[in-house]
Amino acid sequence: MTYTERIWTGLAVSLFAHFLLTTTRFAPTSAMPASDACIDMDTASVIVNDAGHAGVGIDAYAPPAQNARNLADQRRQAFLKYLDAVDEAVHARRPDVPGSRLLGVAVYGFAIRGDGTFTEPYLKVSSGDPGLDAAASRAIRAASGAVKRPPILGTGSIPVVLHVKYQYDLR
Repeated sequence: MTYTERIWTGLAVSLFAHFLLTTTRFAPTSAMPASDACIDMDTASVIVNDAGHAGVGIDAYAPPAQNARNLADQRRQAFLKYLDAVDEAVHARRPDVPGSRLLGVAVYGFAIRGDGTFTEPYLKVSSGDPGLDAAASRAIRAASGAVKRPPILGTGSIPVVLHVKYQYDLR
């Protein structure tokens, strides 16, 4: 067999093999689909819920997960309400600057300690008016400890970035 005959024979066999693979339908195996699960257990298993053994069984594990989710939701809601109350306390204590019509926003950063008092505020973004910046700082200092911290939030430090807004002499 010459070199050319071997090439043509290899090409013919390859085409025939590809034809068979593309046209043949293979029967699926009898294995269970991956989405189906089969758990075989007897009634003496500790996993089976038994009314005589409180706290044992699959059903007993669901309520703690729900309680943990509820606790997290309660903490989140308390946290947001607390931050809103701090914001309102600061804005209620904004001093008016006599003879000035203030307009702007001063952005201050501080932390709320476990007892509800604030650390020393530091200016992050100036309003462009030194009088407004100073008034916003005084408002934050005056509101320190004014809002009772909910016990559910714990005693850890809470970092806060607060936008103290002034719009002329409006409250």
